[in-house]
Amino acid sequence: MSEDTADIVYLTVAAIASCTTFAKFVAWQRERSPALRLIALCSALGVAAFVFATPVVYRGVADLTGRQNLAELLVFLCILGFFAHTHVMSLLWRPSPSGAARNPLTRPLVVYGLVAAALIAGFLVAGLDDAPHPLDFNITYGRDPGALVMLGAFQLGLGYASVSTALRFRHNALSSHDDPRLRRALQHIAFATWFIAGYVACVGPATVAGAMGWRGLDPLHSLGPVSGTIGAIIINWGFSGAAIATWRADRRDYLALAPLWQLTRRADPRITLTEPNPVAQLGLIYVRDWHLITRMADILSGIRSLHPYFGSAPVDRVREAAAGAGWSKDDERAAAAAAVLLGAVARAEDGGARVSGRGVPLPGSELEAAAQRAHLVRMARLLGHPAVLAAAGVDEDGRLVPSA
Repeated sequence: MSEDTADIVYLTVAAIASCTTFAKFVAWQRERSPALRLIALCSALGVAAFVFATPVVYRGVADLTGRQNLAELLVFLCILGFFAHTHVMSLLWRPSPSGAARNPLTRPLVVYGLVAAALIAGFLVAGLDDAPHPLDFNITYGRDPGALVMLGAFQLGLGYASVSTALRFRHNALSSHDDPRLRRALQHIAFATWFIAGYVACVGPATVAGAMGWRGLDPLHSLGPVSGTIGAIIINWGFSGAAIATWRADRRDYLALAPLWQLTRRADPRITLTEPNPVAQLGLIYVRDWHLITRMADILSGIRSLHPYFGSAPVDRVREAAAGAGWSKDDERAAAAAAVLLGAVARAEDGGARVSGRGVPLPGSELEAAAQRAHLVRMARLLGHPAVLAAAGVDEDGRLVPSA
């Protein structure tokens, strides 16, 4: 890989990882979860590793500090910190039983502390000030005793971290039965970490060969960064894949609820908390925390205001039409609720009389809060169904038809 290619590849990976880092820091600001903080810090260290490893930045650090290969030490420390955080996460995800004799974090933290000390010590005593070597540091300085200590400590530490983390996340994925998205995320991280171990498998032998004066394994050394880059991309997906899936579902439901939101505010637009928001349409930020919640609150407020106009006739008509429509029980309930609501809005706009008393309960009002979102989305998607319009006694514009 040439330096120009490495500049493009490394900065691209850093940009992708920066999105994950930003999203996790924003999520941590909202929830203050220790797990989110670990992921955010871990991702930030991964971004820093790729930035410092980028040849143009690597040489810039040399020019700025006068230490020609200081960026190499920074890369090693960032990678070590990244895997220290990842390893800790894997251990905290499935902590040892309460009766365990010792803290499961003690050994890995001691190992990473010793590796970091060896890296710094090796760098300080090595003669690394002739020129920057962003892509061939290992094979260039493999014969320097201080650099060899530094390289050996890094390769051993990274090998221990990657294999331990991969095995632990694989175990966690196999024992995680409650959330399929979480299980897939753990599997992705475990799979990606084997690519990091592949970096050690490629670079380690080439480094040893270079230290012995033989450059025959130099091509193998060039495969190490490729393997590590693939692993970094997959790890970022493991960190953010479940969150992205949740975000997509939130944005999909927010947009799907738009017809129902427009319907419930027709009789009295003052009941709504929000107006259509272009940022929310894009779904870039705070989809669930603000836009989706307020849209559902607006809909439920509109439903409550229309309650006196609810009648039972649309429910009976939907039940009669359900067999021919091929609806499930959930769809039938949502269709009945949509028909009742359409009829209520039409009567309210037409100045029609209210139903005696408080009106009939809206189908689905008995559902638990956790099921309300899916119910409202089904209602929104069925508002324009011919059987629902006929049951409500309204035309395609939602106006009462003369025969209703």
